[in-house]
Amino acid sequence: MGTASSPGDAAVPRQAAGHGSARRGQAARGVRALLQEHPAWVLLRSRNAAAAVVLLDRNLGASRRRLPVEQLATRIDDDLPELRRAGFELPYSGYFYVSEWIDEGVLVRRRAAQTAGEPGTETLELSDGALLAIRFVSRLSRPHPAVTPSRLGAVLDGLHTLAADADPDPEARLAALLEQRAALDARIERARRGDDDALPPDAAAERAREILALAGDIPADLARVRTELERTDRELRRRLLESDGSRDTFLDDIYRGVDHLAESEAGRGLVAFRDLLRQAEHAAQDDVGRVLDTVHLAPAEASALRRLLPTLQDAADELTDTMAVLRRALQRMVRSGELPAERALRRLLGQAQDAALAAAPDLAPGTGVRLTLPLGAVTPRSVGGFQPYNPGGEDAEAPPVAPALPPRTVSLTALRALARDSEIDVDELRGHVNERVAAVGRATVASVLAAHPATQGAASVVGLLTLAEQHGVATGKNEDVNWRSSRGVARRAVLPQNQFEEHVP
Repeated sequence: MGTASSPGDAAVPRQAAGHGSARRGQAARGVRALLQEHPAWVLLRSRNAAAAVVLLDRNLGASRRRLPVEQLATRIDDDLPELRRAGFELPYSGYFYVSEWIDEGVLVRRRAAQTAGEPGTETLELSDGALLAIRFVSRLSRPHPAVTPSRLGAVLDGLHTLAADADPDPEARLAALLEQRAALDARIERARRGDDDALPPDAAAERAREILALAGDIPADLARVRTELERTDRELRRRLLESDGSRDTFLDDIYRGVDHLAESEAGRGLVAFRDLLRQAEHAAQDDVGRVLDTVHLAPAEASALRRLLPTLQDAADELTDTMAVLRRALQRMVRSGELPAERALRRLLGQAQDAALAAAPDLAPGTGVRLTLPLGAVTPRSVGGFQPYNPGGEDAEAPPVAPALPPRTVSLTALRALARDSEIDVDELRGHVNERVAAVGRATVASVLAAHPATQGAASVVGLLTLAEQHGVATGKNEDVNWRSSRGVARRAVLPQNQFEEHVP
C-alpha cells in the first residue's frame, strides 16, 4: 500500500533542481566572460585568427620569446604580403595588428632592465592566453594518436606512485617500496643475463614525443605564474594604500623584509619549480644527450628536446628576478616615507569620486563646470612628454657603477653608420636625385630608385618623397615604386608622381 506524500516532500526535488539551475546559469555566465575577455578565446574567435596564430607563432614562438616593438612590427610587415597572396584579407600594417593584439591582451609589454642609466627597450611577448591558443591549434593540426601505451603507462605509473606516497599507513608505504625494489632487482638480474632488451625504436620515439608534449605546456604555466605574481603585487600595494597605518601588522611585515610574494601560491610554485630544476639540471642534461644519441627523432623534435632545459632554466631565472624586483620595489615603497602622502592622495581621489557620483543624478554629462585653476610658473606640457617614474628601475642593491673607460677615437665612418640607424640619409638621396637629373634632365622617385637601390629600405622612399614634395613638380599622375626592405623583402607602392626638373640644393 502506498503512503500519501506531503507538500514539503514535493518541494525538496524542486528546490534541488533550482539550485542546480542556478549553478548552471552561473557556470554559463563564467564561460561567457571567458569568451569575451580571455586572450586565448579572443584570439581564436577573431576575424583573422588563422593568420594571427601563424604570425605570432612564427615570430614569438619557440625560443624567440620576446622582441622589441618596432622589430616585431617590421617582421609582421614582411610576412603580410605572403599571407595576402594566399587569400587572407589583411589590409592594415604590422603596427596596427601589434597594437590590436596588445589591446586584446594577446601580447604583453615588458620593459627590459636599465643599462648604463638608460631606460630599457620595450619588448613584447606572448601572454599565457596566446600560448594556450597556439598550443591548442598545434594539437589540432598535429593530433596525438588516439591510444598510446606510453601515455597510459605514464598515467598508471603516476597513479601508483601517488597512491603509495599519499597512504598514511607506514606498512603500506613500506610494502610499496619493497615491491619497487623487487621489480628493480629482477630487472638488474635480467640485465646481467643480457635478457633486458632496450626499447624498440618506435616505442622510444613515441615516449620522447610524450615528454615533449608534456613539456610544451610549461611555457604557458610560467606565463601564468608571472601574471599571478604581478596581480599579487598589485593586491599587496592596494592593501598598503588602504590600511590606516596604525599598528598595521602587514606594513610591519613588509618593513622587516617578509617576502609575501614568495609566500603566495604562485611564488611557492615558482620556488619549488626552480629548486627541482636546479637539482636535476646536470642529470637531465646528460639524459638529453643520451636520448639524442640513441633515439631517432625528426630534426624539429630533436631541436626542441635539445633546447628544452636551457629554455626552462632561463624562464625560471627570469621569473625569479622579476619576483625579486617586485619585492624590493614594495619594500622601497614602505621605507621611502612616501606612503602617507600616497594614502592621503588616495583618500582625496576617493572623496572626489564620491562627490562626482553624488552630483551625477542632478547634472547632465555635458554640463559645464565653472572651475578655474591658477597656472603656476611651469609651462603646461603634453602628458606624453613626461617620463614616468619606475620604482622597479632603481635598484638600491645594485653593484657600484664601473669606472668610466678612457675616451677613444671614433672614426667618421662609424659615426655616419650610427646616424644612419636613426636618421634618413638625406645627403645620399640628394646626390642620387641630382645624378639622375644631370644624366637625363629630369627624374621621378621611381626612376631614382630604379638607378639607386633604397639602402635604408622604406626610410629612403620616405626621404625621396619629402624631397619631391619640397623641390619637385606634381604631374597629377601616379607611378609604381619598387624597393626592398632592410630584410630583403620586395615592396611595391603606388604613389603620386612628382618630377625633379632641377638640381636639389
